[in-house]
Amino acid sequence: MNNLKPSTWIMNQINALKIRRKINILDFASGNGRHAINLSKNYSMITAIDKDIEKLNLYKNIKNIKTICFDLETNEDWPLEKESFDIIIVTNYLYRPRIKELANFLKKDGFIFYETFAVGNEKYGRPSNPSYLLKNEELIDIFKSTFDIMYYFQGKVINDQISIKQRCSLKKRLLKNRSLLQNKY
Repeated sequence: MNNLKPSTWIMNQINALKIRRKINILDFASGNGRHAINLSKNYSMITAIDKDIEKLNLYKNIKNIKTICFDLETNEDWPLEKESFDIIIVTNYLYRPRIKELANFLKKDGFIFYETFAVGNEKYGRPSNPSYLLKNEELIDIFKSTFDIMYYFQGKVINDQISIKQRCSLKKRLLKNRSLLQNKY
């Protein structure tokens, strides 16, 4: 398992909210649980969903973590309750055909913190397949009709190795007048 430490950027986004109440967080495509495990110490309930049962078994018995084994890249309905999460985090995962559906599971005024690889990463290693690399401002383009963009970054990130990442903090917007809001970007 590579990189068991949670993303500093993801953790900083959540900590910056200064949450003082119990919340529900979805760790989408949670993998080895690096975020779910860390977040379970401070927040009320973490739901970790991933297709790898062996990885989920490593942390399924930790207090405040609910694990769901499910292949997120099927046409089946995701086994998640609509509008039930305050925060959704996604790291190092991209499946374009269903990405917009994340909004369905977020409460009004909820947040998505998304961080994954972007075009240019192929120079530094994997992933190098364009299917797994975000294009410039792609997260903004995907979510701009229903979210306010709080933060956006695309560029070189140096941790254990160099990579090209795209990071986006999004806040779900209350849609009162959709036509006015769609022209924001």
